[in-house]
Amino acid sequence: MSQGSSYEVTNIFYDPRIYFIKASTGVFQVEDNTTNLVHIRRSQKEIISSRIIYGLDFLFLKRFANILRILFPEVLSKISALFLLLLVVAAGEQVAVYFVGLIPSNFYHVLPAKDWQGFWETLFQSLLYIVLVASIKSGKQYISSILYIHWRESLTMHIHREYFQNDNYYQINILGVGNIDNPDQRITQDVERLCNQFSQMAALLLVSPLTVVVYTYLCWQSVGYIGPLVIYVYFLCGSTINKFIMAPVVNYTYKQEKQEGSFRFKHVQIRSHAEAAAFYIAGDVEKSKASKKLAILLDTQMSLVHRELWLHISVNLFDYLGSIISYVVVAIPIFAGVYDDADIASVISKVSFQCIYLINCFSQLIDLSNQVSDIAGYSHRIGELLECMKSLKGKHFISYHPQCDQLPASSVQDSLVTYSDKELLVNQTDSEHQDEPSEEHSLESYGSNSAFHLEDVTIGTPSNQEILVQDLTLEITQGRNLLIMGATGSGKTSLLRVLKGLWPLHCGKIRRYMSILEKNVMFVPQKPFLSDGTLRQQVTYPNTKSEKTTSTDDARIKNILELVGLEHIYKRCEGLDVPVDWNWSDILTPGETQCLSFARILYSKPILAILDEATSGLSSTQEEGLYQMLITQGMTVVSVGHRDRLKKFHDSLLTLEGNGKWRLEDIPESEC
Repeated sequence: MSQGSSYEVTNIFYDPRIYFIKASTGVFQVEDNTTNLVHIRRSQKEIISSRIIYGLDFLFLKRFANILRILFPEVLSKISALFLLLLVVAAGEQVAVYFVGLIPSNFYHVLPAKDWQGFWETLFQSLLYIVLVASIKSGKQYISSILYIHWRESLTMHIHREYFQNDNYYQINILGVGNIDNPDQRITQDVERLCNQFSQMAALLLVSPLTVVVYTYLCWQSVGYIGPLVIYVYFLCGSTINKFIMAPVVNYTYKQEKQEGSFRFKHVQIRSHAEAAAFYIAGDVEKSKASKKLAILLDTQMSLVHRELWLHISVNLFDYLGSIISYVVVAIPIFAGVYDDADIASVISKVSFQCIYLINCFSQLIDLSNQVSDIAGYSHRIGELLECMKSLKGKHFISYHPQCDQLPASSVQDSLVTYSDKELLVNQTDSEHQDEPSEEHSLESYGSNSAFHLEDVTIGTPSNQEILVQDLTLEITQGRNLLIMGATGSGKTSLLRVLKGLWPLHCGKIRRYMSILEKNVMFVPQKPFLSDGTLRQQVTYPNTKSEKTTSTDDARIKNILELVGLEHIYKRCEGLDVPVDWNWSDILTPGETQCLSFARILYSKPILAILDEATSGLSSTQEEGLYQMLITQGMTVVSVGHRDRLKKFHDSLLTLEGNGKWRLEDIPESEC
């Protein structure tokens, strides 16, 4: 097959725990650049999502049911008890509202009769009912708010567990698995809005049917079957009309939230790269791009507003028609002579309240149309994210590449090997490679100094048929430092991504003999990540269990900061555990950021440190001092770099020459 041929792959699932993988293909031609890959994935997401129509359908019910299972994990739980209490309080509210609604009727009974004692009794009872209904309504709102907080915690924590598991966040954001746009917005804003609106309407949605039954019976008793029949026909007409009006509103609600996320992401991007944009004098360009995002958002909002207009007209029309229909229903028995004239005012007040409240129950259900349409939009967005993360669980990336004529000799069943956190990834039956890791986490404990063994490995970007590295055979061993060099776009960083398990192989296989424990291997990316937190948390990152406050640990961290030349940062922070109100990426220079990366290595003390141009922003003196510290402490180093002076710290040189070609050679002692 020719290299220029194009092959499309759909529904690709990739599990980063799999290191022994078979072939792949792609459809896009891109450079070995993650940013370009993200742009391609974003364009894919926009095309695919623009073709999908979302609405109140079976898919919504399915996704909302999945969300409910997360909100109510157990039948007997604190959340279930709290929700049951909310229903009881909501039912009590309806009882209190009924007695409050009869207050005018009671006054119409005592005032014409000039019953002084009856007037004071009615007034006292009325005040009690009003205080009672006010207290119950406030209690219902309070319980709803507590439920909202618990539901948001449950749903967000569930998403966090799936999102941060097995580098799923990397696959969703960078590899574009599932075509999920703006996952940050779905996890934060969409979850918040769904939980908030559902907590406000859940009780009403469940109690209203019971209320409808009660007031239907009362209305039947007062005016006969004709009254409830008219009201039911009125409700059916209203709900049917709203169903057709509401369908496009759900779809545009989804689209609006998507464009809100794109607009916010643009401003986050500008905030994160403000200095670089300023150096480029790119204010006008970024203004144009941000304004374009805003224009698309406002256009979507305007379309939503146009469609909501008819929904609002329908909802408000049926709200006010309800009051007229109630008097029509009351008029029927009055003109039929059912009631005498002696107490007609009190009867009209009582019966009209019963009819109006029955209509109000239906009107409230119709009014929920707006909230239901919003919840449907949020449910679709959150449901898509949940489905995507579920698909990543237990799925394997099996890929085939047009330039891979030979597949691994092992069978398909043997070629897909997964491992748990305490298992070794080796495709061998030798018992020495199947034992559990020892406490020392040493490579020698497995009978070999090998860390990684690559055999006939072919690497390309996940969405690209262009070969970056072809048929690479390489062994990374403890005590032998490896330098990887090559032109930009030749696949240096891609090789590290494959070693880490972030990218799939196109061909070949990788055996990993080292313990799976993160302590043994530390990858330092080209762009170090500076998370929020104190100075101690920056140095110990990502080891959250090492945030000790002992004097020994404090002295060790201070010594490390001094070794890497960051003692001035300690003085600026005024301590290791003092909270800071700045963004570390804005405070530290690129050189200081790379020094902090070496501080993390010295603190974690891994057996193998894999560095991706980790000293590109440092002087030769700083670079030599930092590398010498790693070697002195017995760490094995795998480095990606462009500078020839790095050779003195390494034993072997892997040169990626482009077009899949590579060359592996020992570095002469004269250059070391």
